[in-house]
Amino acid sequence: MDLIILLPAIACWIVLARGPIRNALVDVYLPVVLLLPHYYVLRFAHLPPVSFAEMAALPLFGALWFREMRRWRFDWMDLFVLLFALSAGLSEGMSTSLADGTWRDLFSVDRGPVAGDFSLFGLQFFAGLMTMGMPYMFGKLLVEGRGADGQAMRNRVVRRMVMLLAIVSAISVFDFLTHRSIWQMVMHHFFRNQVVDWPTQVRWGFGRIQGPYAHAILAGMIFLMGVIYVLWLRAFSPQWGTRRIFKGLPFTFRGLILVLIVGGLMMTQSRGPWIAVGLALVLAMLVRVFSLGKATLAFVVVLIGFSAVAYTVGNRYTDVGLNQAKTEEQRNAVYRRELIRAYFPIIEERKAFGWGFTTLPVVNGQQSVDNEYLLVAATQGFTGLALFVTILLGSGVRLYRLAQKPLRMEDRALVFAHLTVLMGLAISLTTVYLGEQALLMLFFLLGWIQAMKGPEAEQAFMPAASQAVRFHRVLT
Repeated sequence: MDLIILLPAIACWIVLARGPIRNALVDVYLPVVLLLPHYYVLRFAHLPPVSFAEMAALPLFGALWFREMRRWRFDWMDLFVLLFALSAGLSEGMSTSLADGTWRDLFSVDRGPVAGDFSLFGLQFFAGLMTMGMPYMFGKLLVEGRGADGQAMRNRVVRRMVMLLAIVSAISVFDFLTHRSIWQMVMHHFFRNQVVDWPTQVRWGFGRIQGPYAHAILAGMIFLMGVIYVLWLRAFSPQWGTRRIFKGLPFTFRGLILVLIVGGLMMTQSRGPWIAVGLALVLAMLVRVFSLGKATLAFVVVLIGFSAVAYTVGNRYTDVGLNQAKTEEQRNAVYRRELIRAYFPIIEERKAFGWGFTTLPVVNGQQSVDNEYLLVAATQGFTGLALFVTILLGSGVRLYRLAQKPLRMEDRALVFAHLTVLMGLAISLTTVYLGEQALLMLFFLLGWIQAMKGPEAEQAFMPAASQAVRFHRVLT
């Protein structure tokens, strides 16, 4: 029954044969990514494992390569995304050789044996291309501009995204009330031979919903994106979802979708994404009141103050051992604090390229490294960490520069929506690893950010008053 994973590829080929490539993105790829678990895989002999999302991506990538690559414009960010995937592959396949320097023997005349597993390198590099490279390309080439029907693709993409997340939230009410994953219960009938180690956690007497995203915090990150984008969509698509659910009652589909997405975020019971959403909305409100420069300065002050308070409170809260923790929440906080102490010596042993994923030592029994920055430093060294942080910061800087240009209200609001989502995800990654659909959606967003351009030629003559419009309607 594992062959069910081939269905998204078949569906994608059918859609591609019947219409524009962008229809396959909206009608197949996004639904597969946001509705189907990423941890079930199909593996043929001598081939890398593939998931539902990756099977949907392969035909889409093939069509993209032949139809759309002529529009590709190389940017330094493209190189960094490729190097980040390459860094993961090299650290996985040649971690020992990179650490002890024997890789230099590859370039000597009297070449000695070099420890390395190039099959692991190939598998990890392939995984990086599938989960980072392809979503990045889809975001860069397929979202901006207009589809064959003349509609703005960004609106279609966001509408489909928020509708899918509303469906996930509605279904996950079962998980919230029963402490069981309905996604795993259904999929178990098709993947009986695959063991899934993603149990539903319980907090405050309710299940922490994870949807098809494996972990509650990863689900919180996905719903975080949904909250920000549904607010943007409500502000700049006034006709979207205005139909009433029941005649005579003031309940519309747009209101229902907003409630479901916010409810999904709350049902994850994940404090990291909650804090990230709060800070993101603070940034949006500051931009509403002040100019971009003053809002940025005010937000930095707020962030520094919040960080100082959080560090002080967190330091007191976690100043106990795991055995002395009184609640699950305190135990989780202590666990994350001890992660840094435990893994920092490991990182120092292999600073440049790390240990790789399969050879990373488990310290003090802490198998789950719930901090993406720490995990990247441990598995890919400071090389991988520098690449990852540069990708995040570079995307943020690009958005900041775009916000300084004379843009239409909708474009400016979307720039700030991207910026708040990017900041929210970056904050959340201090509490969880970057994996499953959160990884795909982040790099899809990064590609989308690269596709956003400054004002067109006629926009250069926009009146000064229209250039001063800020991201305020999104919060109304």
